[in-house]
Amino acid sequence: MTRDSYEMKPNRPARGSSFFKTSPQAQLRTALQTNELNTFKKLVRSRAVDPEHVYEYPDYKTCLEIAISEPNKQEFIEYLVLEEKVNINNINETHSCAPIHFAVEHGNIKALEVLLEGDIDVNIKSKGNTALLMAIKKMEDLDNDREQELVIYENMIELLLKKGCNANSPDLKGVTPIYSASKQGLETVVILIADYSKIPVDIDSYKDRRGKTARDFLKEAFPHLVQKFGTEESEIDVDKLFYYLSKEDEDSFIRGLKNVAERNEHTDALKANNGSNTLLQYATEKGMDKAVATLLSYGADPNLTFPGNTNKPVAIACQHGFLNILKMFLDKESTFDPGTADCLLQIIVQGMRSYQKSARADHKGCLEILLKNPKLKINVNHPDIKDNTALHYAARNGDQETVLELLRNGACVGLRNKFNEPPLADINPKTLETYLDECITTNGERPSDDNYEIHMKYRFLVYPNNSIENELCKVPLMDNCNNNVKEFDSVLAPETDALLYMTRNLELRPLLKHPVITSFLYLKWQRISCLFYANITFYSLLWLCLILYIILGYGVEKKQSDSIEALNVITHVGAVIGLILLILRELFQLLVSPTRYLQSIENWMEIALIFVTAAIVCYDSAEESKKQQLSAVAILLSSAELVLLIGQFPTLSTNIVMLKTVSWNFFKFLLWYCILIIAFALSFYTLFRQEEDEDQTAPNPNNTGKEEEEEEDFFVDPGRSLFKTIVMLTGEFDAGSIKFSTFPVTSHLIFIVFVFMIPIVLFNLLNGLAVSDTQAIRADAELVGHISRVRLISYFESVLIGNIRSYSRPSTCCSWLPSYIQDLNLIKPKMFCIKPFARRISLFPNFLPQYRIIVKPNQDNKIEIPHADTLRKFGDDEDVEGGGSCCFERCQNYRLDPRIVKHSKSVISKKTTVTEFDEIKDKLSKYEMKLDKLESLLKKVLASDSFRN
Repeated sequence: MTRDSYEMKPNRPARGSSFFKTSPQAQLRTALQTNELNTFKKLVRSRAVDPEHVYEYPDYKTCLEIAISEPNKQEFIEYLVLEEKVNINNINETHSCAPIHFAVEHGNIKALEVLLEGDIDVNIKSKGNTALLMAIKKMEDLDNDREQELVIYENMIELLLKKGCNANSPDLKGVTPIYSASKQGLETVVILIADYSKIPVDIDSYKDRRGKTARDFLKEAFPHLVQKFGTEESEIDVDKLFYYLSKEDEDSFIRGLKNVAERNEHTDALKANNGSNTLLQYATEKGMDKAVATLLSYGADPNLTFPGNTNKPVAIACQHGFLNILKMFLDKESTFDPGTADCLLQIIVQGMRSYQKSARADHKGCLEILLKNPKLKINVNHPDIKDNTALHYAARNGDQETVLELLRNGACVGLRNKFNEPPLADINPKTLETYLDECITTNGERPSDDNYEIHMKYRFLVYPNNSIENELCKVPLMDNCNNNVKEFDSVLAPETDALLYMTRNLELRPLLKHPVITSFLYLKWQRISCLFYANITFYSLLWLCLILYIILGYGVEKKQSDSIEALNVITHVGAVIGLILLILRELFQLLVSPTRYLQSIENWMEIALIFVTAAIVCYDSAEESKKQQLSAVAILLSSAELVLLIGQFPTLSTNIVMLKTVSWNFFKFLLWYCILIIAFALSFYTLFRQEEDEDQTAPNPNNTGKEEEEEEDFFVDPGRSLFKTIVMLTGEFDAGSIKFSTFPVTSHLIFIVFVFMIPIVLFNLLNGLAVSDTQAIRADAELVGHISRVRLISYFESVLIGNIRSYSRPSTCCSWLPSYIQDLNLIKPKMFCIKPFARRISLFPNFLPQYRIIVKPNQDNKIEIPHADTLRKFGDDEDVEGGGSCCFERCQNYRLDPRIVKHSKSVISKKTTVTEFDEIKDKLSKYEMKLDKLESLLKKVLASDSFRN
């Protein structure tokens, strides 16, 4: 299994830690490093530390394991083992070693002596090796100058044998201590094994790939020592059972297990491990069906693991795709404890990539049997440590069949992992389109019948915390005694995050025109439109009151009629009330998600409008010049905001998109060419500026003096020169006022270049760019409208319901900020009185309890919403909302847009045509197979006739 299936433990500070002092646990590690034994003992005795704490990077060891792995730590080892009695049989999960293995690995014989004084299991294994076998294998890796180290390891082997270490215990490949010693030619070790082994040494049972046993190597190297060992094979034990599994000798394993069971020793054998696997784990990993069946029949625990391998046998079967073994585990009711079954889907999908070349692997069958098993109730959207679901892995593998199968079983396409990526990021658009086509079905009637129905399913958009299944397993948060209606927090969850992601993905964006998605948006719009219209109405009244107050009352000094004065008071009060409501609205949005709010230019316009409006309605004694400027800015800002607000309406969104796109492209284009415009402005300034001596020239007797007063020199300073140049960009040259006489040749030449490059070339280039952008937007006006609707709905959801991670996290400009700042929200959207509005705009699970609708095209496209009978188990007397609990919902009579219905019919027709084509194709393939058989039969007949002749 991959590292995704387990979780790294965070390194939390121990008791007494602070941000300014090192934690006691870290002080313990420091005392061990610096050999401060007294400090080490004080910390341990104070009980402020855990002596068996596993330190993080770079050690991943306990204090005892660190002391054994480093030289000159004998006193620490003795203190921990003999006085503190720490666990010396614990397997380190990272290194898969016990303290005895660390001692052998580092050649620390003094540490080994101390460990052997304690209550130690000398036969505990690390990756299949006992400490005895590990010591013999380490001797093979020693350098040429190894005499001193050989003596150390020989003494360690003697100590282990005297303590009772099993000299017959093999590793994962069946290599025993006597086999390894004989093969290496270690005569001293062979003699030690013969003299100190407390059980008869078996030199005949275990064979290598060439069929050689330890006896064969003894005869070659030390024939005089063969007589020290017996000739009979030892009885069947756990080590031999593991050996049979390693050799994939299934029959011998079954016979051996029966032999062990006859001696009534199978209970301990089934719990034993070889340092890497239990018997059931090993048999499952090898794919040995009969062995697994035999182990289960003798009572092997299908959930048993150990620290060296925490992968459950059922997970191993799913990872390798062993369908028959998985069926065996499914028959055992105790196989799946809570949380196990949900993880299996990710394991199967991940195993498809790793073990797809195996001939025995059937991951598709494993996936199908898990999804269709009614007893398991598997959560197809279960996340792992990285918040990846099975759909994430299937999409990443490019396995389109598995993606479709998961979607058909309720996988959500919008769930984000810890990297903020949904499965949609890797799903092929064709695959998603195929699934969307499958979401449109009929009731089987003819399209001309009155009872002809089109069914549309939206299960792929339902988040796990927003589903009927999740709601049923929750305890009600609050009971309403008046109407017995139960409220669940699960009904408040955003529903358009996946569609919002599709608007940002160029490959998936065209799928927004699919009738399944457009019908979903249509329903969401019906739920949210009342809030949208209320918002527009409120702002329109504020705009109207502000404009009337500015025109009729603000800054008007003369006496006005009583009716005008009364209107001024009304508009002033209306503007004040509208300003207060606007401040509350913007403040609420800001507190819900500050980073997302501050990214929007429109929100900055509204902030500016609030300050300007507040200055107008609250400060009437300002100077006339200030009033005029404030009025101009307020009229412009409020009108621009009203235009943008009305432009959010789906049918008008195309025009606003054209305005924004053309404006932004103009800005980017001119930002590049502004260097050239500034250059011309500075050139004009240097050529046409007035010098002081020009004032001393004789006056022209023909001038009356008025013309000189009216003419204004625009090139007197660089600022005015730039302003005049920008005006000239539009074609307003006013060349008569420009003095070309000072530098006639140069000035005329530069001016002609300016006229050609800027007004003629650049301005027409901008016009062409605008026409191109406008045509591109109009060509896909339908898609632009859908994108605008998705963004509008997601905006309302983010304010009223809350943000999924993608909403509150900036995508570009603020992505460098820490995640806790990006996700900051000072208030929860569901606080105060917002919850009824949040329920109003939600479709799942109350309004669409079965996540689908029924459309009747021949009954004026009427929409029917199926009931959810499962909710009645709570004892509600009335139907759920959407099924008719609310009178307003019953009377609303939704009717689907005829264009969506027409598109749906075309999809159904396309599916029917494809089905007929597939039937013809299947028939032709069958005929082709029959022709091939006839051809082969004729060849055989002709061949037999020629042979007879």
